[in-house]
Amino acid sequence: MKRWFFATRPWSFVVSATPVVATVLFLLYKYGGGNINWINVLLALIGIILFHAAGNVFSDYYDYKTGIDSKDAYCVQSLLNGDFTPGQYLKLALGLLSAGIITGLVLTLRSGWPLLVIGGAGCLLTLIYPWTKFHALGDTDIFVVFGILPMLGTAYVATGAIDWSTLLLSIPVGCVTVAVLHANNTRDIPTDSAAGAKSFAKVIGPTASMWWYIILISLPCLYTVAAVICGVFPIWCLLIALSLPVVVKNIRQALSYRSDGLCAFNQLDLMTARLQMFSGITLCIGFVLGALI
Repeated sequence: MKRWFFATRPWSFVVSATPVVATVLFLLYKYGGGNINWINVLLALIGIILFHAAGNVFSDYYDYKTGIDSKDAYCVQSLLNGDFTPGQYLKLALGLLSAGIITGLVLTLRSGWPLLVIGGAGCLLTLIYPWTKFHALGDTDIFVVFGILPMLGTAYVATGAIDWSTLLLSIPVGCVTVAVLHANNTRDIPTDSAAGAKSFAKVIGPTASMWWYIILISLPCLYTVAAVICGVFPIWCLLIALSLPVVVKNIRQALSYRSDGLCAFNQLDLMTARLQMFSGITLCIGFVLGALI
C-alpha cells in the first residue's frame, strides 16, 4: 500500500489542495461562513486530490509507454524497476479517476448541473495532459486545471453560485502551480526531446525557461501586494511576504543553471511545491484574519 501511495506522487497534492482551500477562505473573507456548505467543500477537496493522483499516474504510465521515462530520466522509477506492471499502473489510474468521478457526481447531485460542466472540463484536461505536454500546451492545461476550474467549482459547491471574483486567486495560486510543472519539464528537456515531446520548456529553451520560472514564482507576491492596494485582498494577505526567503532561495537555485546546467533543476520541482505550500498557507491566513478582524 505504501508503494501504491507513493506512485501517486503525494508530495504534489499541495498543488491541488491549495486552490480549494484558498478559494473557500477567500469566500469566508468576502461573505462570512454562514452561507458556505462545508461538507461540499470537503468533498471538493477529496475529489480534486483524486483527480490529481489519477493524472499523476496516467502521466507516468504514458511517459513510460512513449519512452520519455528511462533509466537515465529523473522520474518515478516504479515501472522501470519492475515494481509494478504497466497494466497495474493503468488500473490504479482508472480506479483513482473513477473515485474522482463518483465524488464529482455526488457533488453535482448536492449542488447542481453547472458543476458537471466544470468537473467534466477538469476531467478531460486531466486525461489529455500527456498530449498537451507533447504540443507545448501542458503549462496552459495545468493553469486551467489548477488555477481556474477549482476556483469556480469550489465557489459553486460552497455557495450554490458561480463567483467570478474567485478568479482573482488564479495568479497567486496558479503561477506557482505552473512553476512546479515548468521546473520539472525544464529538467526533463533532454529525455523529452529524445522521445519527441515538445514541452513549453523545450520550445523556449533552457535559458528562457530559467527566466520564465523566476517570473512565475515572483509574480504571486507582486500581484498580492497590488491586490491589497486595490482593496480586493485584505491587508493581512501581505503575510505572503514571509515566503520571500523561499522565493529567493528558489531563484538562486534556478540561476545556478548558468554554472551547473540542467542539474540545477533536479530538485526544483519539490522546492517549488514547498513554496506553494508556504505561500498558500500565508495567503490563507491572510483571508482568515481578514474575516475575523
